[in-house]
Amino acid sequence: MSDIASNNYQRHLFGEDQAELLEAEVMAQAAAAAATVGMFALGKRNTYQGRAEGARTVKRKRLDVDDHFSSMDHRLFRRKYRMGKASFYKLLDILRPYLPSTGEVRSRPGSVPNGPISKASRLSMALRYCAGGDPTDICDHHGVKDREVLRSVWYVVDAIHAAPQLNITFPQTHAEQAIVAQGFKEKSDIDIDVCCGAIDGILIWIHKPSKKDVQAIGCGPAKFFCGRKKKFGLNMQAVCDARGRFLDVEIKFPGSTSDFFAFEQSKVKAMIAEDGFLRPGLCLFGDNAYVNAPYMCVPFRNVPPNTPEDAFNFFQSQIRINIECAFGILVHRFGLLRKPIPMNIDVHKTNSLVLALCKLHIFCIEQNCELLPAHQSDVTNIVLREGGMYRPRIDDDGEARWSYDESQDRVAGLLDGGQHCDDHTTESRRRFRRNDDLPHKSIFRTVCRDGHRRPDRSTYRRM
Repeated sequence: MSDIASNNYQRHLFGEDQAELLEAEVMAQAAAAAATVGMFALGKRNTYQGRAEGARTVKRKRLDVDDHFSSMDHRLFRRKYRMGKASFYKLLDILRPYLPSTGEVRSRPGSVPNGPISKASRLSMALRYCAGGDPTDICDHHGVKDREVLRSVWYVVDAIHAAPQLNITFPQTHAEQAIVAQGFKEKSDIDIDVCCGAIDGILIWIHKPSKKDVQAIGCGPAKFFCGRKKKFGLNMQAVCDARGRFLDVEIKFPGSTSDFFAFEQSKVKAMIAEDGFLRPGLCLFGDNAYVNAPYMCVPFRNVPPNTPEDAFNFFQSQIRINIECAFGILVHRFGLLRKPIPMNIDVHKTNSLVLALCKLHIFCIEQNCELLPAHQSDVTNIVLREGGMYRPRIDDDGEARWSYDESQDRVAGLLDGGQHCDDHTTESRRRFRRNDDLPHKSIFRTVCRDGHRRPDRSTYRRM
């Protein structure tokens, strides 16, 4: 039957008006089919990721974050969210302009059947996840689908990186560098005033990288394995001030990389090695993974006790230890770092996530957020479910206020992994060996001249 005859038959059977509607519907279906064929012909696919047709809505009751927080004990809040309520809402105000729409303005009717997920709820889920919480418990508590937990984490991570108030910046002027040096001087028993930052490396614990990660990065999975710590990971180099606030953070190399090589290739090294950038006499303080240079002061190796060299090492470590304290507080505050980063988070996203946690670490210090022992549900998830590190004092359910103690809280399972020389030559470590103007030689001469000695253990207690 021809098209004309078919149209006349439809008009006779259904009437004039109904036949026109039927004809329009057929034409619309044909156009949709043609568009679909054309899309596949161009190598495109349908990007709609909504629910399948006919799927039933799972009724969920969204958590009213403000109402829930108002009834939560302040101490319990700090144990779960790793900051106080006032700090939470201040952080929310900073991130609010950079968080996506909460869904109040719907793109189509019925697109948010259970109601929107507020920005406060997004931040709440992200902080609970980073504190070490179980995603299943988090989604159930907030009344959302399980995938919304990680989605909230990435929304918050992107917002943190977009907020200029949270940027990490190394002091650029001599005046700013002098302020940092003054902070370290106040912590030194012999008034060492030449330190503009304490530097060290820490292993960011991850699972064995996937084939996709390995292909994208261009090196094998063995490069990510840290032989000293028996873990896969990434080498994170960081510099901090006397309060433990990070001045520079760089995650650029896999876990098998030495701290010396990672620092030599870092942006901060290129910056401070430039003539005139550092205020004259100032330098970084590091451990024996690094080498003495005009911009670096490290301790002596293998010195006998009760010698001037031993005394120098003690007073140098008084300042250098601040970076280990900063790492300890970072890892204890965000329990996610005490276990392998989940396998569904690739290396690129791991870098972004850890850098965001470093920025939150600075925010918490500036807000004077009291660090309390982790919540027991988080400890269970970190240690028992995920095989993470157990820390007796931070994981204790006691009432005492927690503060970092080097002898008990040092995250030895993640520190010192880069203290080796497997990826560089001995000659590269001896460039400034005969230079008499190095900072460590100047400080050592002061120690010898004034007769300083390491304090006796029975009469000295480091706070």
